[in-house]
Amino acid sequence: MKTKAKTQTQISAPVISETEKKMLELLVRGASSKIIAQSLGYKDGTARVYLHSLYKRIGVNNKTSAVTWYLGNKADGAATQGNFREKLAARAESFGDFAVDTDLLASLGVMAIFVGPHSKMWEVASRLKEGNARSDPLDVERVRANSRHLWNALLRGDFAEGKREFEKGLFSKLFVESTTDAVVLSSMLMLGGYSASARKALAAMPARKGASLGITRDERAALAAISDAVDNQNESALAALHQLAADGVAKPVFRQLVVVALFHLYKMRGDLDRARVFANAIWADAESVRHHLQALGEKTLSFESRVPEPPTVAPAVLSRYLEKLLA
Repeated sequence: MKTKAKTQTQISAPVISETEKKMLELLVRGASSKIIAQSLGYKDGTARVYLHSLYKRIGVNNKTSAVTWYLGNKADGAATQGNFREKLAARAESFGDFAVDTDLLASLGVMAIFVGPHSKMWEVASRLKEGNARSDPLDVERVRANSRHLWNALLRGDFAEGKREFEKGLFSKLFVESTTDAVVLSSMLMLGGYSASARKALAAMPARKGASLGITRDERAALAAISDAVDNQNESALAALHQLAADGVAKPVFRQLVVVALFHLYKMRGDLDRARVFANAIWADAESVRHHLQALGEKTLSFESRVPEPPTVAPAVLSRYLEKLLA
């Protein structure tokens, strides 16, 4: 039985070489294939080939999934060590550790602008469409501000803010303006255990049919699974959310919503190793978007380090003041 269990573990978690481990560590830090190539002494094209080969070996198809796989297996490896000091040393401090100790928003900091609805990517895409007919800019900004407020509250784990927003009676308007934001608010109600309000919110969102206003089948399934995971501690609900996150690669905002929900669910259950993995997945998404925008020529978080000019003071006055300070 022991031999069989060991074989199954090796199949589910392939042994990776030291070079592959270095590549994965660099991916965790948000490195591009070009930076990985420079770090390992490869040509850029060679690094990309090695990365794709690595993805295939560990059974993933993109950078974010590779990071999630690596951090998950790294956490499992640390958890199997008996010595407490060794366990702490094996799990280096990562973004996930900070997220578990604080919250996702505080840990992400300014990087939060790269994930969720109406993110930096949306802002750039909107600016590129400025030549087309647009809605009132002030109205667009209002919708965006409300959207980011809800998303940040979800990252923070402030589910009571979702309840307060729902009780204002503006849910129907929110649903019409942005179905995604309505789904975010509904998930907050479910994660916060506000079952009655959550049921009302879900009932107010019809299924999308063609071009009609409504939520998708995946969105409805995710909300139902979140509710079941909170109310009934249903393991199948958690497994379903894992699957939805994996299938939602083409819809990044939906995927990020499910990943954030899983972070909160596992943190609530005290399963901090899995919570860390999903926190790191959000960080990886934010890093990926930032690098993508930089590749498009966007200056993201790039500010001049030049010290600003001081207040205007006559040289003689400044000289006397410095003499006084140094006396």
